[in-house]
Amino acid sequence: MKKVLIAGTFDIIHPGHINLIKQAKEFGDFLVVVIARDKNVIKAKGKQPFFNEKQRLENLKKLLSYSLKPTHYKLVLGDEKDPYKIIREENSQVIALGYDQQSHLAELNELRANSNLFFSIERLEVFKEEVCKGKKIRKSVEDSQSGFLLIDKEDGWTSHDVVAKLRSILKIKQIGHTGTLDPFATGLLICAVGKATKMVGLFDVLAKEYEAEVRLGVTSDTYDRTGQIQKSKIKSQNDKTKLKINEVINSFIGKQQQLPPMYSAKKIQGKKLYELARKGKEVERKPGEIEIYNLELLNFDHQSSIINLRVKCSTGTYIRTLAYDIGQKLGTGAILEELKRTAIGDFNVSKAIQLENLTKDNYSKYLIKPLEALEKINANLTQNLKYD
Repeated sequence: MKKVLIAGTFDIIHPGHINLIKQAKEFGDFLVVVIARDKNVIKAKGKQPFFNEKQRLENLKKLLSYSLKPTHYKLVLGDEKDPYKIIREENSQVIALGYDQQSHLAELNELRANSNLFFSIERLEVFKEEVCKGKKIRKSVEDSQSGFLLIDKEDGWTSHDVVAKLRSILKIKQIGHTGTLDPFATGLLICAVGKATKMVGLFDVLAKEYEAEVRLGVTSDTYDRTGQIQKSKIKSQNDKTKLKINEVINSFIGKQQQLPPMYSAKKIQGKKLYELARKGKEVERKPGEIEIYNLELLNFDHQSSIINLRVKCSTGTYIRTLAYDIGQKLGTGAILEELKRTAIGDFNVSKAIQLENLTKDNYSKYLIKPLEALEKINANLTQNLKYD
């Protein structure tokens, strides 16, 4: 058995902690997780942790129990006086250091040189440092007015329109959203209220799910029905076409490079692409890595040449581009006719509320508090921590 030891405060657990555990797990088959004592946290950070040491221990135990067997990990409280006592007791073969723990490197090397211990020291990569900041997340959690609203966006509204309307309804200025939906798209838009806006980037780690209606035989400059439509030569509709569609859509499953469309909110040199596109300008774009986790053909209508798809994908995936690429691979051309976002991680549109039903007096009962949202995000991410 190869033991890997990691240590930290593990106060308000977030995706950065989970990624730290995930990376450490790759170096061995048993994890020893050391939780810092309250006294040592206060000494190092000058502030009491949000959760006391026993609560932090229980919170991490609960999280890891979602995916790891008890025989695959051990949680221990550190020693208040000797920070390296657990290392000596556990005799781990690997010590994994987080990106912000490099100051311990010299002391660990000295410990290894002056003892009978033999261990390698591995440095773990930083994960979304800009959003996985404990201070920002703590401010969100401590704000009693903050939280997230699941909004069922209607056709014709921009994501900014929804935020503006919410500000008007709630009389709160600090409101944002966790991921843009095109005006013609409908479905789930998660909006952050108050200091929860500091946490919107955390939702980027979750998979997005959509139901898409794609029309074959036409193309448009926007890759969807809102652009200038042109007919293209469509292949004959027969049973082999449906088989071909299945074959083609299955080829898009997995990691790949996708080129952002010109009609998108992506910025290049400070300019939104759609602003340039509306002026008739096209600029060079770099493809970004995306992943299609699942792509399912729900229906194919021969007469209308409409295919209905269910898509589960990573953040940054343009479904309009996916529709365009499917059309190109089929040799028919295609546009995105309708799009509905049905889920972001475990947050589902079935739990969302329409703006017309939201008031200043009732919104609080729909508000998902930051800690609850974090628990759902974390639980979703731990699903891939399992040892084989």
